Amino acid sequence: MKVRGLLTFLTLLLLLGSCAKMSEEERARKAQEYYAEAIKAFKEKDYKDAAWNFNEALKFMDYLTPQQLENAKFLLGKSYYLKEDYVNAVVALEDYVFYYPKLPRTEEAYYMLVESYIKVSPDPYRDQEYTWKAIDKAKEFLSKFPNSPFAPKVQALIEEAYRKIAKHELFIAKFYEDYGYPYSAAVRYREILINFSKYISEEEVAFRYIRCLLLSDRQVELEKEKVRDLLEDTKDKLKELKGEERKAVERRIKFLESEIKRWEMIGKRAREEALETLRKYREVYGETKYYIELKKLIEKKSWKS
Repeated sequence: MKVRGLLTFLTLLLLLGSCAKMSEEERARKAQEYYAEAIKAFKEKDYKDAAWNFNEALKFMDYLTPQQLENAKFLLGKSYYLKEDYVNAVVALEDYVFYYPKLPRTEEAYYMLVESYIKVSPDPYRDQEYTWKAIDKAKEFLSKFPNSPFAPKVQALIEEAYRKIAKHELFIAKFYEDYGYPYSAAVRYREILINFSKYISEEEVAFRYIRCLLLSDRQVELEKEKVRDLLEDTKDKLKELKGEERKAVERRIKFLESEIKRWEMIGKRAREEALETLRKYREVYGETKYYIELKKLIEKKSWKS
């Protein structure tokens, strides 16, 4: 019985070894079959089928040659890019430039990656995280390959990305302006003038910037009123407290009082900045319709320009 058991065990081992050997052969065969089908599909411009087969081949990457592996990763990213599946293109191309940072066609991979990031990013009315990533990747590319034939195309993509971000920032500034927060809008318009002057109408944005500064007293009074309400509630609580709790509330009262003063200073500086910037505006653009409108607003407020 012991001999029969031993023979059975050895037979199982031989069978398992045989299966394992066949399994290795099967995996190697599949790797080459999928790779060959992917190359064929790519040449025929069937990029959906090419991407699928490259992905399948890469599941057996241990059975691809180093040259096949590099080619599969590159053409996978390019297949996604050419079929306008930019989300998957980003993933595949990020993988390629990470593992192959110095090959000749890494430059093309970078270009496709930058454009894919821009295509993935939503319209200017939503978050522009991927547009900023596109700019970062583009600058990374230009620092590594300044003389690349793709450099002019990548530079053009940077310009496209900045125009998109400028539109996004304008949208936010106009949102603040339309919803009654002119000082917050003015801060945004100022940043746009400093950082995105190439991509906007400076004359119009400068007009909006000055106008919002002139109207900042509306937001200042609103913010002061909010703080005053908090201050009154806090003072009422103070009557019932003693010891450390009382000291904590007293510190909060001092902070709220300082907030009122801070908003008063914001209002004063906004007015001064508006008047000074308006003088510069006239020097640069002359007495345009925008300038006349701003002068009327100042006169309405009985300010001296």
